[in-house]
Amino acid sequence: MPEKPYQRGLVWLRNDLRLADNTALYRAARGCQALAAIYIATPQTWSSHGDGDNVVAMRLRSLAALQHALAEKHIPLYFLELNAFAEVPQAVVQIAEKLKVNALFANAEYPLNELRRDSAVRAALKEVGVPVEYCTDRTLIPPGSLTTNSGDGFKVFTPFKRAFISRHGNSGEGFAPLPAPHALGTEHESVWPEWIALAGENNLVRTIPETVGKYGVAAGGSDKVLEWDVGEKAALKRLKAFANIVADYEGWRDFPARENTSRLSPYLNCGAISVRQCAKMALDANAGQWMGGKGSLSEGASSWLNELLWREFYQHLVVNFPRVCRNLPFKPETVGVPWSQRSEDFARWCEGQTGVPIVDAAMRQLNETGWMHNRLRMVVASFLTKNLLTDWRKGERYFMQQLVDADFAANNGGWQWAASTGTDAAPYFRVFNPYSQSRRFDPDGTFIRRFVPELASLSDRDIHCPKQDLFGQDNYPQPICDVMESRKNAIEVFANLKS
Repeated sequence: MPEKPYQRGLVWLRNDLRLADNTALYRAARGCQALAAIYIATPQTWSSHGDGDNVVAMRLRSLAALQHALAEKHIPLYFLELNAFAEVPQAVVQIAEKLKVNALFANAEYPLNELRRDSAVRAALKEVGVPVEYCTDRTLIPPGSLTTNSGDGFKVFTPFKRAFISRHGNSGEGFAPLPAPHALGTEHESVWPEWIALAGENNLVRTIPETVGKYGVAAGGSDKVLEWDVGEKAALKRLKAFANIVADYEGWRDFPARENTSRLSPYLNCGAISVRQCAKMALDANAGQWMGGKGSLSEGASSWLNELLWREFYQHLVVNFPRVCRNLPFKPETVGVPWSQRSEDFARWCEGQTGVPIVDAAMRQLNETGWMHNRLRMVVASFLTKNLLTDWRKGERYFMQQLVDADFAANNGGWQWAASTGTDAAPYFRVFNPYSQSRRFDPDGTFIRRFVPELASLSDRDIHCPKQDLFGQDNYPQPICDVMESRKNAIEVFANLKS
């Protein structure tokens, strides 16, 4: 087979918006004499999936940054707007025919609707003789490739992690990031038209149009995203900065007032950086080991690698157990939980007006910045699903609508964990106490004072759970519930369900 068997190739970009360590782009550049890239926006499907302005804005601003990097490699980027996934297969066939491409490359995506879309695209292109290669890129290993002895997908994280390390060794060998493709040469620029017209009203254009603003780039939600530097260079800069403090990650990662987490999740989600690049940094800091132990140099790096494997686990979960993509609980027996119908409770939770300071501070951080500290994601999810006994799906969707790093697999996994409906779920009798969480992880109230300024004048002791005569000042509300009584009620509800 010749070194470059395809004359003209097309890379279909999705949530993999970078040059370096982009598997599909790397393989396409090695296999094609001339190469172009395509990005297909589907706002109707994005909306039906719950994607909010913030995550869409992060996605499209990162795409705009990538366009310039691709241009330096003499790879044109086409942009096409469709409504929904259902329109994609026919459009891709038209694109392949208009551009006369010989092969399509893309990095695999794993939620159920994405898998069905990609299968339909492969089938449609097969009809016109264009092969498709879907590459493993969003995960370290292909979902479905790691199973229990009985051949099933793992339902619990710790055995999954042990099996991962057992199969691949307690080292980073085999996960080295790929280099960015070399420039293809200016002679290939003339191969590609500036734009082409497709059947119907859609035009395929070479440059990203200004109209992407309606998705949140220049309008609703963008103010929060503008606080984030975007693109591959920004992501690598943040990774390098985190490498300088990763040794302290384990000791300080749960303290929301401190800047000791990586804040790389928005970049991982849109693909401005890869999970392999992140893993390599931590492995280098941890003597090449996935987990601590003999020879381990950094408890912090080991702890962060554990978080990357949690991310991996949730990505595998949506493939192995696609029912979680159908708005269903992982544990079928929990479908009958009698969730509360008090819409005012959910509204107060969303607005950060529950009267529980750490919960309100976390929700206001989310609403004001489009991001929330991971420890607080667990605290507010536990409070909503257990203390307020509100359906986890409401919280899951609200997070998808607000988070700049909204990823279905991780978000669904986290919410079902907190609600005790999911895989590896917290036991139903384990309910976070928001007051003890607050005292432990925000001991002097610095985080609460930042986002709940009504309480700024209170003492370090009172700010976590203000005395009754302190409530109502500056319109700060009374607690929405009695934390201990509501905890007991939730435990009884789940115990009755179990029996």
